[in-house]
Amino acid sequence: MKHFALISLVAFIILMGTCWVTNRFAPHWVPDSPSYTEYSFESAEAIATQIRTPGYPVLVRFTKALANSGADQAFWANQTLVILHIALQAIAVGLLAVELAGWNFSRQTIVIAACVFAIGCTFWDHVNTIATDAPAMSLAAMIGIGVLRIWRTGLTPRLCITLGILTTLVIALRPAYLFLIPWLMLSVFVRPGVTFSRRWAPAIAVGALPLIALMAWCTFRLITVDDLGVLPFGHQNMAAVTTQLLDADELEALPGRLGELGKEIADRRIEMAAGAQVAADGLDLRPRADAAPRADSYTTIENRWDAMTYMIVIPAAEAVASRTSTKLAPSPGLQRVHQHQMLAELDRTIVRSYPVRYLRWIMLAIRRGVWGSVADMLMHPIFFVVTMGLAVAACIASIRFRPTQTAEPFREHASTQTGLAALTWLALSYWLFKIAFVSLTSPPIGRFSDAAAVWLPVWIAVVLVSRCCPKPHTTP
Repeated sequence: MKHFALISLVAFIILMGTCWVTNRFAPHWVPDSPSYTEYSFESAEAIATQIRTPGYPVLVRFTKALANSGADQAFWANQTLVILHIALQAIAVGLLAVELAGWNFSRQTIVIAACVFAIGCTFWDHVNTIATDAPAMSLAAMIGIGVLRIWRTGLTPRLCITLGILTTLVIALRPAYLFLIPWLMLSVFVRPGVTFSRRWAPAIAVGALPLIALMAWCTFRLITVDDLGVLPFGHQNMAAVTTQLLDADELEALPGRLGELGKEIADRRIEMAAGAQVAADGLDLRPRADAAPRADSYTTIENRWDAMTYMIVIPAAEAVASRTSTKLAPSPGLQRVHQHQMLAELDRTIVRSYPVRYLRWIMLAIRRGVWGSVADMLMHPIFFVVTMGLAVAACIASIRFRPTQTAEPFREHASTQTGLAALTWLALSYWLFKIAFVSLTSPPIGRFSDAAAVWLPVWIAVVLVSRCCPKPHTTP
């Protein structure tokens, strides 16, 4: 960990200045922000019925405690959150630089890779957003760096516990990172240079702590509100996808009360599509001649998704639940849990009844997430300039190429090849795992796919710079 503190401090100062200059330092409020800042800790039932895990709300409370009480307390609390986001990213930058040095990469490679990681798409777009995108990405990146360490030095008890705690914290911040548990276990299992019989114990050990924490949280919710799940949130997003895979008559033909819910969704879908409103609040409300048939393309599903979620699926579930509920005026939180359970049953039934349509959706969504994250990476204002510069440099290099020169000097640095292999696994597996996980319930739109591709620019930078600027060969 030599120079880790110094590198992190320098990264923090540079990132603070960059955010200030580029107008990314002032807190930015988004529609998701109130669900974190107004989180209720009043009772166990209140916690168990929230649509967010308590990780980020705890940070919000911490920053409010640090801020001076007064009229501007909320502003300074939010400003402290932004500074915390920057600090987490700076720590991740320091860890990455130290780890790449451990793989014997050149100083130029380390500096450029750290810079590329520091200003990645998710940090650039969400560092000042009062939500979990940026801090969860930074903490998850630390887990990825831990995987590089495991591939280099093996899994020690301290590293195993650290990764388990980090994984638990990330999931507590943002459950969209639940994929980290199987991904981390698989990354340890496939580590090269280990006999097959010795792969199982480390893989199970590294996933044990987050799995235990996850089961404890789900058990708490089961005991408190009779709901075995992470949150009463997510199935409405999935229902906004799955119900678009069915025609109106297929929705109405679903068994039992699901048929009533399906009819309510189909009727609302047709009614909205027949409206004259073109767009509202970024939602796709374009009039359609006939919305009874199922969506005809991935693009249609994605374009309708927000409107389907918040203006059709959720209101339909509320309407049906109010008509079929046998309880007298349950609390709003319990109503939300009941509605979510009904939507979960709807999703399971549709997936079981129409598995081919659902699998086709997943494949199309993964494809969309892959090209979307690459496109966002290329459109990053700094990455775009660098990409154009590399294209020009490649053209010039091709003109000046001399076939008599060989790559022998690069072969002397074979120690970095294992590092490149580890980074390749990290970048590609992390990318695909996260996109696939998101695609189970939602379209992998920008902020989801961008966070999945966090390692791609780092990998590209390391591959290119390590070839152009290899570490000087030292002779004994």
